[in-house]
Amino acid sequence: MADGLIYCVDGGGTKSRARLVDAAGTSLAESESGPCNPSTGFDRAVATFSALWRHCATAAGLDPGKSGGIVLSIGAAGFTVPAARSRFLAAVPRFAKTVTSTDGYAALIGAGGGKPCGLINIGTGIAGHRLWPNGVSVQRDAWGWIGGDRGSGAWLGQKALRHTLSALDGIVPPDGLSERVLASAGGRVRLAEALAGMTPDGLAALAPFVLAAADDGVPRAIAIRRRAVEHLTDLARVLDIGDGDTLYAVGGLADLFAPCVGKRLGHAFARPEADAMHGCYLLAAGRAPVERVIGEDVP
Repeated sequence: MADGLIYCVDGGGTKSRARLVDAAGTSLAESESGPCNPSTGFDRAVATFSALWRHCATAAGLDPGKSGGIVLSIGAAGFTVPAARSRFLAAVPRFAKTVTSTDGYAALIGAGGGKPCGLINIGTGIAGHRLWPNGVSVQRDAWGWIGGDRGSGAWLGQKALRHTLSALDGIVPPDGLSERVLASAGGRVRLAEALAGMTPDGLAALAPFVLAAADDGVPRAIAIRRRAVEHLTDLARVLDIGDGDTLYAVGGLADLFAPCVGKRLGHAFARPEADAMHGCYLLAAGRAPVERVIGEDVP
């Protein structure tokens, strides 16, 4: 029976995860796939969602073509753009009911169990969230890789890429950072080809080269890493986290950057209680407030 089941999706900018649970929140099946950000890669987002659903449904002994008795609860990157969100939901399988949020808010709810708290999501993109006792929340950054996401994996990769192009043009001397990026691309010609189809997750794939070069003492990489920490600290500060408030950090770069940010803030990060998929479950089950962002109309 599909009645009472909740399909929980954490759609990220590089990696997405899904979990099919029963009414009590017990996991029946889980799956993992690629990007699910309809604002930056619509077709990939739809394909990722479909692959996640097929896997979970099949693993749970359900027919993937029959989702009408199941609740969908999805927190996805790019859902701050209403048009992209609506188009995406129209393109994926229909469910009995759909509960939507941004991926950062789902992570916030999962981390704090639905209680008031703050969170920074440090991954391909960046988002800062704060849930207040009255059930409303604030979101900061999450503007996307072109103008925002300062301190994210995509931001680190973009800085590394621009530095590499400057080195190729002779504006700055080659160094351990530019050489790593150029080698990873397979040379100058292939780098030029890659630029034509660059995506946020493609930029984020360059972030490890920044971090490795910084560890090796490359000045430019050290400066980029330091600036990322400054951006993340600024983001945490505008969430207005007080001494008695709990602050969490999640995402692929959280383990690296959270200790540095916490030291600057003088406020340690707590270990999340659960993940974003559990946050989706709590939202669908009515055990946490739906996302109501101050100053925005995000259902």
